[in-house]
Amino acid sequence: MSLPLSQNRLHHIDLLRGLIIIFMVIDHGMYYCLNYSVTDPMTIPGTDALTFFTRFISHFCAPLFVFLAGLSAAITEHKYTSTQAFSKSLIIRGLVLILFEFTIVSWSWSFNPLFPMLYAQVIWAIGWGFIILGLLRLIGLYAIFAMGLILVFGHNLFDAVNFEPNTIANTIWSILHQKNVLELPFNFKIRTTYPVAPIVGLMALAYCAGVYYKAKQYSNRVMDYGLILGVSCLVLYTLLRGFNLYGDASIFTISDSYLLTIMSFLNPTKYPLSLQFMLLTVGIGLIMLKLLSKLKSDFSPKFLQVLGKTSMFSYLAHLYLLHAISWLLLPVLGFSFSDMTYGETLVGLPTGYGMSYVATLLFIAVVIGLTAVLANYYLAWKQKNKHSLIAKYI
Repeated sequence: MSLPLSQNRLHHIDLLRGLIIIFMVIDHGMYYCLNYSVTDPMTIPGTDALTFFTRFISHFCAPLFVFLAGLSAAITEHKYTSTQAFSKSLIIRGLVLILFEFTIVSWSWSFNPLFPMLYAQVIWAIGWGFIILGLLRLIGLYAIFAMGLILVFGHNLFDAVNFEPNTIANTIWSILHQKNVLELPFNFKIRTTYPVAPIVGLMALAYCAGVYYKAKQYSNRVMDYGLILGVSCLVLYTLLRGFNLYGDASIFTISDSYLLTIMSFLNPTKYPLSLQFMLLTVGIGLIMLKLLSKLKSDFSPKFLQVLGKTSMFSYLAHLYLLHAISWLLLPVLGFSFSDMTYGETLVGLPTGYGMSYVATLLFIAVVIGLTAVLANYYLAWKQKNKHSLIAKYI
């Protein structure tokens, strides 16, 4: 396959983004309806296998979203008149995403703009990734590649570093490397769910991969290299994880149960993204990209591809749909609106709210379908309003 440089839509990238959106709906739907609050890394033993492997599906979302964001940035760079213009656009986009994280994304979870806890999650981290990538692009490609390697492969050297609470050093470290809760003025708090250092590094390497992919005219040979790289990531993960050598704060343990052993092996640290976590998820992601590239370009245009082409919109839409429909289900599940914990808990649902696993999957399927319908309408609108601010950033 060879594509002209003017073509910036690669169907396998959209298909993978579409799959990621579905994985997100599964994960978030479980959170809403199955009393599905588990930690990361998940407690083993202590988490049942069904919950574990359902949660495992969602682990691909954040790192692959980040990787595809960096890859796509490189593919679309030719649209800009200069490196400076491109860098400026990345920085502005990053600032907009951080603003989105603390407004329309946070509100989708709480339905309450005054909820006292802000969650710095994947959109915030991608925002910082764009900002740092934009600054590094002004220096040059070698700087981007070097920073990517250092952050991805080196950040776990500092896992044991801690600072005193309520200090500037602790605040900076919580943003960069350590999940934490920070105090803000007016009794607000912020939880740095996704520290940004490894995400910035992953986006930088993805950008470099995109530059190479584009320079080679999107050839099949590069996809073959991606497949080899994906397999190599999994081999390195197996060595690092299997022998507990480096790259994760959690320890792989062999137990009497084969199932628990497998669960431990597939349980690297997600917050922050550890080297092992990125090797596992991005490795499989690269293999998936190769397989998806074998599908015809018109495969699933109204479903997977449209979810991928409208990934930011679909991300927001599924969050609001999950929350709104879960509220509508209150009387069906025997609750009244007076039972709500609105303002006290993040999603405000009553204590004991939940459904069976099968019912939850049906709920998730409905939300996936509605998200795809809305995404098709939005994509049609976006194509007619390409120059609007909404179309530009969502």
